[in-house]
Amino acid sequence: MKSAFVDKWSARRAIGKQKYVLRYGVLLIGIGLVLLFSVLDIINNGSIEYTYLIARLVFFPTIGAMYAGMRWEGKERKFAKLTNGQK
Repeated sequence: MKSAFVDKWSARRAIGKQKYVLRYGVLLIGIGLVLLFSVLDIINNGSIEYTYLIARLVFFPTIGAMYAGMRWEGKERKFAKLTNGQK
């Protein structure tokens, strides 16, 4: 009997690690944080400081990609354990 995790991860892993990291790490987490901090910058300062914006555009997507890559590996280990290494 397959668990809900196995079914869900089977569908997600079909897109591949590169697209997973790009979609969930760089775009969702990275760009999401860039937008959040930019909005907070506008609220607090009335404008966007472009040097900080450039730093955010580099820093947050990089951190997001690293986080998503680690999540991929963790979920792959869990998937392999639940399916006894079968793909």
